[in-house]
Amino acid sequence: MTIFLLLFSYIAFGQSSRSELANSKIYIRATYFDKKNEYIGLQTRTDLADTIIDNVKYRKFQTSDFINYSDKRETKTFYETFVNGVYSLLDNSKKVVHKISYQSDKEQTGTIFGKQSNILLEFIDTRNSYPRDSLVATKKTPRKYYQKDNSEIYLVIIPDLQSLVVSSNGQFYTKQLMGDNYNDITNGFKNNFTASTKFDIQKGDEIQLFYRRKWYDDTTNLAEYEDKQFKNFKYLSDTIVNNTKALKFEVEGYNYLSGSYDSPQELLVTVTDSGYYVGYQFVPFQDYKTELKIVEAEKGKDLFLQGVTVDTVDGFAYQKIVQAKSDPYRYYILPFFPMPFIEFGNVQGIITYTKIKGIEKGKKRERAYITDKNNIRDIISKSKNEVEVTIYFVDKAEVEIEIQDYESDKVVGILKSKAKKGLNSFVVRSENFHKDKQYSVQINYKNKNNAGSFSNSVTTKY
Repeated sequence: MTIFLLLFSYIAFGQSSRSELANSKIYIRATYFDKKNEYIGLQTRTDLADTIIDNVKYRKFQTSDFINYSDKRETKTFYETFVNGVYSLLDNSKKVVHKISYQSDKEQTGTIFGKQSNILLEFIDTRNSYPRDSLVATKKTPRKYYQKDNSEIYLVIIPDLQSLVVSSNGQFYTKQLMGDNYNDITNGFKNNFTASTKFDIQKGDEIQLFYRRKWYDDTTNLAEYEDKQFKNFKYLSDTIVNNTKALKFEVEGYNYLSGSYDSPQELLVTVTDSGYYVGYQFVPFQDYKTELKIVEAEKGKDLFLQGVTVDTVDGFAYQKIVQAKSDPYRYYILPFFPMPFIEFGNVQGIITYTKIKGIEKGKKRERAYITDKNNIRDIISKSKNEVEVTIYFVDKAEVEIEIQDYESDKVVGILKSKAKKGLNSFVVRSENFHKDKQYSVQINYKNKNNAGSFSNSVTTKY
């Protein structure tokens, strides 16, 4: 049951400190045989109170096992401690379920699932770097303690988090789902939060969706951030598309990493009596609440986890609906504005500014101007036959700009020119531009010291 790659497949970088990785109270129960993972149930944990047993402080908690959170749940009570480097789990009758020294790196006598035996240790390398044999274990390194006579019966503990993250009885395993989205969903069911997607906005209302990269400092364990990009969505007016009401939005954005500005474009959100469409995504009008369940899918069983939480950014608080599925993406729906969004990897999306019914909250981030490296400042559909590209160069360069049709891969416009140090404006002319069509923009440059390229896109307006 080699599930170590699965162990961290759900970790998301969304906390202000590493310790909060263990705040999720949601667990998946599954089997893993013949390289196939199959979900068999879900579990939630509710911490109750501390209690003293044999002069040792234990945390009393309850687990609830289920297939669907809204249906019948099987509840059990346990006691847990990490005191003095020993992990101990007792059942409701105070009988030992697990007991091992999680600070020991030598063979030991311990108890896993009620059976006392010789226990061996394996450090789990979760790094992406090589060589693998260079691992130096720390308190952050997950430790697998397994029975010497049966390696399929084991516990995985992360010492610095003081958390049992995986346990396997040889038939199935239970794994803690770790990450900010699972913390959010946990917060939702602990507080019984609900939210409705029946938004109420007026013309001129807007939001700013801000993306940033997030990771943990190895020394301080605090989260570090890097601004990535933002998108501004502004409600302009109503219109009719195929006899259906649609809301017209203006979308503009900026990328802090490349320095590229996305000129305003039009986005239509189709609204029906039952919900709204953003592209192909449909968001129903309904009251959202906690949903934790395993659902039948075409290729087997999938997860569907949902909760409502309150996010706070620089003192500005707002509700959001959080969804997690079996894929690596994290899904969010805003109750107050028709613009769902997705996160992936270590990129986090937050709402930094809203203007709803004319009332402004939060702080809108502004674009910056990069001057220490070459970068695209703007690409504009200037007229029917012209696209203007503005680029900042740190030195003189020879430049070639190609505009290509995405569908046919045909180059419809090309320009070769020279750039001076600083801001440069280039106009690419073509008789083959078509209105409301998106084209790729490829920019190649070289000078006496180096060469490079950019790629972007433009949607023609004329």
